[in-house]
Formats: sequence, structure tokens, C-alpha cells
Amino acid sequence: MPSRVAPDATLYRLSLYHCYLSELIRVGAPERITSRQLADELGIKEETVRRDISFVGDIGRPGAGYDPEVLFREFTSYLGLSDEYPLIMVGTARMLEALQVVFPSERFGVKPAGLYSELPEDAGAVVGGLTVAHLTDLSRLNQSLGVRVALVACSPGWVQVSLDLLAGAGITGALLLTPIIRIRKPEGMTITQMRMPCDIKSLACKCAGKVGSVGAR
Repeated sequence: MPSRVAPDATLYRLSLYHCYLSELIRVGAPERITSRQLADELGIKEETVRRDISFVGDIGRPGAGYDPEVLFREFTSYLGLSDEYPLIMVGTARMLEALQVVFPSERFGVKPAGLYSELPEDAGAVVGGLTVAHLTDLSRLNQSLGVRVALVACSPGWVQVSLDLLAGAGITGALLLTPIIRIRKPEGMTITQMRMPCDIKSLACKCAGKVGSVGAR
């Protein structure tokens, strides 16, 4: 059965399954894994897991579960990934070093293909075996690397400049790790943003028991 185009929510869950299977394989995966096990481990309904997998194709047999490595490869192919998916990382040298600690890319199937900083004094620093360049050097990005995604963790004042330079270099997707609230999205670019200040405020509200009490007297 040919694969179908999945909605955004399904694509997100497929990437979640992909990350989970990657870690499972790394530590020693069982011979088979069922949709129920995936559902239980990730807090998702079993029928949702089955429906998500159906978008990828006809994998496994009903009731027999899946070979984790085969399932992982199918997800990798469907999501358009590779064993070392290339990405650009933008931030100060200190931030890039910190990201290497909390996000060891080799464990998650991605491979930094270029590091860029907004600080001129960072140019020439080496982080994770790669030399940091200044943001303005993005115009000379080697297109043969096939990089389409960037992780942007620069200071708020440099976010828009970074996005515009990335778009000019052929980058079509960006994950923002920055507290900036308003941005102008470059044409043709898809942006996913983690707004930590907003998330912290929302969490604080939930922890204070405010949710569901609006309008109550």
C-alpha cells in the first residue's frame, strides 16, 4: 500500500515514534514491538498509533507487531530523513557548546553541517569539531550539502536577521529556541518556535490551579 500525505499532527507523532525507536534501538530493542506498546510508552491512544502508521504504508502483520528496526527505517524514509540529516545551527559559541551537551546530535540522527554566530569574535572558534563562522557567511553556504533546516538559538535581536539570511541561503525550515514573540516569516519558510517564557507562564497558571476557573464566582 503506497504511503499517503499525513496531516501535521500525524507528522509530529511519527517524528515522536521515530525518536523513541531510535533510543530503543540504541539501548537494545526487543525483536517485536506492538502498537499498544508504543501507545503505552508515549501516552497515545492505540488506535491513533495504528492510524498514524497506516500513512507510512503496509508494515507488519495484524497482531504480530513490528520489527523495531524495520519500523524505524520506514519512518526515516517517510519523514525524508537520513542517518545523519544535515542542519545549520545559529547562536553564540557558548550557546552552541551548550546545545552540544543537551542535544548530542549524533544520538538523534542529525548532523550539524555549519555553525554560525552573531558575534564577530566567535568566528574561528571550534565547537564539536566544526569551525564557527559569522552569520554574514551564510551567503556562502555550500548548496551541495543539501541543508534545508536550521536550529536558531541566537539572541532575540538577531532572530529576524538570522531568518532572512537563512532564507537567502536556501534554508526552508527553522526551529527557534528564543523568547522573541513577533517575527516576520520569510516567504517559503516553515517555522516552529518554542516560546519558553510563554510556556513557563502557562505552566505556572496550571500549577496555581487557575485553569478552568476563569469566570467562576
